[in-house]
Amino acid sequence: MSARSEAVADAAYFRVPRRIGRTGGVILAGLVLVLGMIVTTVAAGALAGAQRQQADDRMDRYMEVARAVVAGEAYRRVELLGQLASSAGAQTDLTANDFNALTHRLAYRGLAGISEVGLVVPADDSQVRKLAAFWRSKGSTLNVRTAPGDDHRIVVLSRPLDGLSSALGSDLAAAAEPVEAMDVARRTGQVTASQVYVLLRDRPLPPSRRQPSFVLAAPVYGAGDVPDAGLLRGWLLMGVRGVDFVDGTLKQIARGVINAKLTDVSVPGQERQLAALRDGEPIGDTGLYRETPIDVGGRQWKLELQPTAGFLTTGDTYTYQVIMSSGAVASLLLAGLVLVLVTSRDRALARVEQATSALQADIAHRQQVETHLREREAELERFAAVAAHDLKSPLTVIMGYCELVEDRVAERVDSQVTGWLKRVRTGTRRMQHLIDDLLAYAAAGDGTLDLEEVDLDTLVSDIVMERTTHLEDERPNIEFGRLPAVVADPARIRQVLDNLIGNAVKYVRHGTVAQVDVSAERDQDVWRIAVADRGIGISADQRENVFAAFSRARGSEGYPGTGLGLAICRRIVNHHGGEIRVEENPGGGSRFIFTLPVTPEPSGQDPAAGRDGLAAATGRHPG
Repeated sequence: MSARSEAVADAAYFRVPRRIGRTGGVILAGLVLVLGMIVTTVAAGALAGAQRQQADDRMDRYMEVARAVVAGEAYRRVELLGQLASSAGAQTDLTANDFNALTHRLAYRGLAGISEVGLVVPADDSQVRKLAAFWRSKGSTLNVRTAPGDDHRIVVLSRPLDGLSSALGSDLAAAAEPVEAMDVARRTGQVTASQVYVLLRDRPLPPSRRQPSFVLAAPVYGAGDVPDAGLLRGWLLMGVRGVDFVDGTLKQIARGVINAKLTDVSVPGQERQLAALRDGEPIGDTGLYRETPIDVGGRQWKLELQPTAGFLTTGDTYTYQVIMSSGAVASLLLAGLVLVLVTSRDRALARVEQATSALQADIAHRQQVETHLREREAELERFAAVAAHDLKSPLTVIMGYCELVEDRVAERVDSQVTGWLKRVRTGTRRMQHLIDDLLAYAAAGDGTLDLEEVDLDTLVSDIVMERTTHLEDERPNIEFGRLPAVVADPARIRQVLDNLIGNAVKYVRHGTVAQVDVSAERDQDVWRIAVADRGIGISADQRENVFAAFSRARGSEGYPGTGLGLAICRRIVNHHGGEIRVEENPGGGSRFIFTLPVTPEPSGQDPAAGRDGLAAATGRHPG
């Protein structure tokens, strides 16, 4: 029965003689109470059913987004390894320096879970010593440690990405899983994933620090005008730790409301769990359990999601009880009102009608708010899925194939075609930078900080080297004294300094050489780090606005950039518990100053950041 029908029924009850009497008033109040409880029970039951449907829909959306993120992140690693294998095969004389140059950017791609990338070469017992001498002559420092048997797979070049010991010189024939993956990759010519196992380099670690992991194997064939064109040189292997991979891809999606588990189910009866993300106490409602298959490098994974108690509290967990309680209270009050005002039926009817209208308006407003929240949630989830896979992956493919086309036809194509390819790469790179900037801005103030001691002296030196080594003329003059070590998230603080130094180098008057000075000092319980330049400067009325998203100061229109760089810096610094500002640099230019606590809290959260649920995203220095 609707609220309007209930009001009509109440009005009908009041169409009695003016003098009903006390007994008649009690009977009438009892009838109103019973009718109100019936209506409340029916409405609460209908609402509970609707909430159940909403919970099912939300779990379906979580599964859709989680699957897209996991599959997309796995595809990024497979695609990147395939591109590196193609680049290594195109080298006429691959050396350790060449390998380091090819894999240099891996450390800054933000690919969670990657432990190491190495070149593996096959050899038998008679070839091991000769193989070691050959690769030492190419700059490798390997010390070969062979496993029993005559079929060896030696790691001759390696780049560790996790700060732990390297597998350089190890014989991967000691583990059946990577050998099987390499054999399948050689047979199919495709990047292949191994079964789940503990990496050889992790086995000396304490059991609590060992993670189930897997490797991706990509065959390296000689390509182009090289003596061994078309022949197998070896394999590029990428080690990926399961727990780190799942935390890096699903932590921001889970947000304490779902638990996730990833299992390799390629061989029936030999399932191996890769990782499990437990973000809360699971609920017993098995109807909300979800699972889906994911293909990764020729192997079949199973992704399982189960809601936690937080999943229920994010919605209206107690709505049924609230509606029942509210309905009971409302019915009692209405019955009492009928009993008290039995002799003043007109006024009582007016008040009931007014309360009914207010209740209807409140319900309508609540429904509008819930609808808007669901729409926003769906938009954010769709954005996360598109940004994590559908936007970035195609651009990476375009860049890779442009490089391959340039390498293939460089000597027999005219300058016009080369110019076209350069424009394609330039436009694709700009789109990648824009997507990275948007994701970096969304993730800058969110998530848990990985706090550790960071040597600012080494960090600034690396940034200066990256920004100046490729310049032949008019190198910027960047000075910095002895900088301290601070406790912060290394990747995010690098992003802040890279942004500020990059802006100082970029925003100079045409024809002048950039002058940059980086300094730091301790002020009681905070570090105060400053980046000063002699550039175009920022007017006083613009110094606060430049930290807003998509905002650029007057005079910067002719310089490339998206207007997100300083906004990202503010979110990261605020997330660390510090502040950032800009002031005039005496003598011209600007001076950016940001602070970091000497002893920060274990985790920070930017109050203005909000939680948007995006997959952990990487970002480059925006302009």
